[in-house]
Amino acid sequence: MKLSKLYCNKDFHNISFLTRKGGLNVVVGDSKGEKQHNLGKSKLAELLDFMLLKEVNQKYFFYKGTSNEKFEGYEFYLEILLNNGQYLTIKRAVDNATKIAFKLQEKASEGFVYYQSFDKTFPFTKAKEYLNTLLDFDFCKEQHENYRRLVSYSLRTQGDYEPKQNTIFQLTKFRKGKDKYWKPLLFALLGFDAQTLREKYDLEEKIKDTNKTIKLQENDFGTKTEDKSSLLEKITDKNLEKENLEKELNNFNFYKEDKETIQNLVGNIEVEIAQLNTTLYNLEQEIERLKKSIRNQYNFDIEKVQKIFEEVDLYFSNQLSKSYEELLDFNRQITQERNQNIKEVLEQKEKEYQDINTKLIDLNKEREQFSDLIQDTTFFKKHATYQRKLVEIEKEITHFQIQLEAIEKMENKKTEIENIKKTELEVVKGQLKNILDNTISNELYMKIRRTFSEIVRKILQEDAYITIKPNSNYNIDFTPEFPNSAKADGNTYYKILCIAFDLAVLINYREKSHFRFVYHDDVISGDDNGVKSRLIEVVRAIAERNDIQYIFSAIKDNIPPFVDISENIILKLHDKDESGRLFKMIF
Repeated sequence: MKLSKLYCNKDFHNISFLTRKGGLNVVVGDSKGEKQHNLGKSKLAELLDFMLLKEVNQKYFFYKGTSNEKFEGYEFYLEILLNNGQYLTIKRAVDNATKIAFKLQEKASEGFVYYQSFDKTFPFTKAKEYLNTLLDFDFCKEQHENYRRLVSYSLRTQGDYEPKQNTIFQLTKFRKGKDKYWKPLLFALLGFDAQTLREKYDLEEKIKDTNKTIKLQENDFGTKTEDKSSLLEKITDKNLEKENLEKELNNFNFYKEDKETIQNLVGNIEVEIAQLNTTLYNLEQEIERLKKSIRNQYNFDIEKVQKIFEEVDLYFSNQLSKSYEELLDFNRQITQERNQNIKEVLEQKEKEYQDINTKLIDLNKEREQFSDLIQDTTFFKKHATYQRKLVEIEKEITHFQIQLEAIEKMENKKTEIENIKKTELEVVKGQLKNILDNTISNELYMKIRRTFSEIVRKILQEDAYITIKPNSNYNIDFTPEFPNSAKADGNTYYKILCIAFDLAVLINYREKSHFRFVYHDDVISGDDNGVKSRLIEVVRAIAERNDIQYIFSAIKDNIPPFVDISENIILKLHDKDESGRLFKMIF
C-alpha cells in the first residue's frame, strides 16, 4: 500500500505523491526564522495518520482552542494505491470525523477530485474494519491484527525518535501502555510465535491482578492470611464469652424484653387465676354434693319395692315369685354400684381440684415475681446492659467470621497463583527460552536483523545490531547495540536506527501484502553532511530496488548542497507568509 494523493476542499497544499518504482518523496521546509518547525511538516504526518483513521479527541490539533473554528467545514481526501493495483479514496471531515466515506477505482483519479458520491460510508469502527479488509495485509490476517497497530512503523513523527524511550521498537503510541500491547506485536512482526509471549503476559497479568485483589481484600477486611491463627483464637474466645453471657441472661428468668410486655404477662396471669378460682369454686360445690350423695344405710320403702316389682315384671316376669330377702339383696347391690360410681367421679374431681390449686399457687408466685420485676428498674438496666453487650459480642464474632472467610478466599487465590507459577508459567517460560535459544533458525528475523545492520553500516559506517533477549522476569527486550561506538547516544544516530529498522521490515515483507511506504518526519538534521548525504542515497537506492515509497521531511538548510533531490520534492513550505504553510494559515 502506497500514498497517492492528499487534498482538501479548503485552503491546503494539495499533494501528489510519487508512487512509481524508486518513489523517493521529499517535503522541504524553507525557513530562516526561529520557528522553522511550525511550517506544517509534522502536521502533515499527523494528517496522514488522521486519514488512515486514527482515533482523535479534542486534543487533536483540529480541535484545540480557536483551531476548531478555523477548520470548520474542512474535508480531506486521501487516495491510496492498494497492493492489488486498485486505488481507494478515503474522505474524512473535521466536523464529523467518525463518518468515513470510501470510493474504489481501478486507476488513479485525474487531478484532485471532490467526489459527490461514494461506494461505502461507515461509522468509525466499521470503517476501520472495512479498510483493514481492503488493505488485505498478510500479517494482519495471519496474526488477527488490525492495520492500525502497524501504522506507526510506517509513519514516524518527532516523538518516535527518542533514544531514552527506546522508540525504535516501542513507538510513542505504545509508550503509556503495557508491554503486552506492543511486544507480542513486534515479536510476531519479526517472525516469532507471538502467542507464546501473549500467554506469558496473560499469565503474569492474571497473577498481578490476583495479587492486587488479595491486597485490596486485605485492606477492605483489615486482615492478612498470616492472621488466620490469631483470628481463630479470637472467635473461640468470643464464643465462650457469648455462652457465659447467655447463661447470665437466662438466670434472670426474664421471658420478655421490656416492662410493657411483663405487664401484659401479669394481666394474662391474673385473668387465668380468676378463671381457675371460678373453676375451683365450682369443683368444691360439686365435690360436696357428691360426698353427700354417697349412702351408707339401706332404706327400704315397700311401696317403692312394689313399684319396682311391677316394673321388673314387665321385663322379668319370672322374678315375681322371688322372696323378700332376694329383693333386699337386689336393692343392696344396686346401691353399692351407685356409690362406687360416685366415689370414682369424686376422686377425679378431687384430683382436678388439687391440680388447679397447685396451678394457682404457681401462678400467684409468678404474678408476684413479675410484679416485683415491674417495680425493679435496676434489673431492667442490668438486663439492657447485658443485652447490648451480647449484641456487640455477636457483631464481633460475625466480623471475625467474615475476616476468616476472606482469609480462606485469599489463601485459595494464593494457591492458585502458586499453581500457575509452578505449572503454566514455567511451561511458557520454557517455550520462550527454546525460541530465544534458537533465533538463528528464524529466517525472517535473521534477514531483518541482517538488513538493519547493512543499512546502518552504509549510512553511519559503524556496526549496529538488533538483539532480542530475556530480562530478569524472562520477558522479551528488544535493543539496538553498537559494539564499537558510542554514537548511539546521539539523536541523529538514533533516528538512523529507526529508519534502518522500518526499512528492514518493509524490505523483508516485500513479497507479501504489506505497507509499501514509510514516512519519516525531520530525519535530516545535524552538521555531518557525509551522514546526511549517505542517508539520502541509501534510502533512494532502497526505494528503487525494493519498490518502496520512502517519504521524508527536512528543513532546506539541512539538506546537503551537493545532493540533488529536485525531482523528488512533492511539497515546498516556507514562512515568508501564510501561503507557504501547509494549511495556508497560522493556527
